[in-house]
This record gives sequence, structure tokens and C-alpha cells, in this order.
Amino acid sequence: MRLLSEAAVEACADPAAVIAATREAFQAMARGEVTVPLRSEIHRTDPKGLALIMPGLASNAILGVKLVGHVDAADDPVRKFTAGMMLVWDAATLEPLALMAADNFNNHRTAAGIAVATDALARADAGVLAQFGVGKIAFEAVRYVARVRRLRRVHLFGRRPERAAALADRLRQHPDLASIEIDTTSSADDVLPAVDIITTVTNAEGPVFDGRLAPAGCHINLAGANRPTQREMDDTVATRAWFVMDEREACHARAGDIRVPLASGVLQVERVLGELGDVLDGRVPGRPDDAAITVFKSLGIAAQDLFVARALITRAEAMGLGQQFDHRDG
Repeated sequence: MRLLSEAAVEACADPAAVIAATREAFQAMARGEVTVPLRSEIHRTDPKGLALIMPGLASNAILGVKLVGHVDAADDPVRKFTAGMMLVWDAATLEPLALMAADNFNNHRTAAGIAVATDALARADAGVLAQFGVGKIAFEAVRYVARVRRLRRVHLFGRRPERAAALADRLRQHPDLASIEIDTTSSADDVLPAVDIITTVTNAEGPVFDGRLAPAGCHINLAGANRPTQREMDDTVATRAWFVMDEREACHARAGDIRVPLASGVLQVERVLGELGDVLDGRVPGRPDDAAITVFKSLGIAAQDLFVARALITRAEAMGLGQQFDHRDG
């Protein structure tokens, strides 16, 4: 079994490979080749925190389980301490293949899902991104979208201006993003009517932007709000947009951005087109036309974890990263 630290995961997380693995994961999920139970959640109050347990089996070949947890910092209501680990087995032999740190892993996996959805649903000429959320996943979310669309400008919006400024500096310093204009000072009301892509990666309890300002033809990625009553979009978006989910059952059970407007009747059932994997395989239409607003709702599914983990294990083996551990050697 290979042990992969956060540094090792970061070293072998090539965006092109992670995006390819994520695309494969969505397609395998849609074809019924992945068994993914609803994730389990453990809530705690002292200190306040949450643990998510996500198991899955892919193509009778890869078995894995990921645990990601966080606790809130008592001295800072915005800050969280997070930790994650993923254990992967060969499903046929039950030979453990790897135990990997999953904090950076989760950033790449989530960002790759956003990128695959953007590639499938955004207009080909989309070049202006507005991103709400400047925390843990934010850097990779921008970086991965820039892999699938030629971005000219990125507008960043967050609750803490100093974090937005730090993220902007980090983005500007990355060689792949050097030609992109990064803006942190404009108001959302001013820039939203001219954007092509909106991404939300926040912990907000309610909508983070005014859906009336989302322009015709834009694509929206909703990648935060993972509880049944939590939302990042408002009812205006629900009435105007066409929706694609990462996984139907999970989104109907846990995604407030889907559950709440469906229950109120604001979101019509026929506007929920299906799963991203079905769009990728051509069984479900994606963007109806260039003027349509499309939305991808992501909760994150274990299929992504399994396929991305396999890709990273393969790269780690080729690069000689990680440490070997024999669990039978007492």
C-alpha cells in the first residue's frame, strides 16, 4: 500500500489528468458502473463541526472510502480546521492500494468537477468568470476553469477582502494564469451583467448573488451549499435556468439549491435536465441554446473520488512518490 501525504498528492495532481479522470467518473456513474451510497454525516456541537463519510465502488475494480471533517475555530467564526483521508482498495482482491491525505485532494476533485461541467455547458467563447468564495477551494476552482475556457478576466467576491486580495496575488503569480486580469474591487452588481461564467464555492446559508443580474447565455456552477436548506442561488435563477446535477439522488436529498425551489414550485421539473454524465454521453441535452442560462449543481460524489484517486495513485507510482507500507507486516 502506498502512503501519500498532502505534499505527495499536490505533486501528482496534474489538472489535465484530474479533469480526464473526473470526466470518466461522471460517465461511469451515469452508465450505472459505480455504486455510491448516500454519504453519511456526523454532526457535533462542542466544538461545532461535521464529518462526511463517502464510500463507493467503481466498475467492480476500485473500492474506496473518504472521510472529511471540519471543526470551527472558536476564536474566528469564518475559519475552520479541516482534515481528510481516503483509503482505496483493489475491489477484486481487497488488497489496499493507497491511503492518501485528502485535503488538497478534495480541492482538486471539486475544481475538476466544476471544470468538466463548465466545458460541457458553458458557451465556447466564455471568457469572463465571476467567482463567489475565496476560501480553501477557490484557487483551484479558478485554475481548473481556466483549463477548459480561455479566460480574459476573473472577478473575485468574498466576505473577507484580505483573503480575496491574497487569492488574487496567488492567481497572478501562477504561470498558467499570468495573462488573465484578476479583479477584487468591482461590485457584483456592476460586473454580473457582463460575465459568462459564475462559480460559487461558499459556506453561505442563503443566495450570494442577485439572479436578476445573471446575463442570458451564462453558465453557473453551484459548488457550495451542501445541506437541504442551504442555498447559493435565489428563486430568480431557478425560474430562468436549466439545471444539471452531479448525481440525481444526492441532489434531490441534500441540495437546497434543488430541493427548495422544486418544493415551492419555483423550479419546474422539466428544467432539471438530468446528470452531468448523461450530458457527457449525449443522452441528455446540455445547453439548449446560446441564450440559455445553465446551472451545474455539485455536491461531490464518491465516483469522482475513486477515479481521481486511481489517477493519482498511477502518477505517484510513476513518479516514485509516497511511502510503501505493508499492513500485514506486524
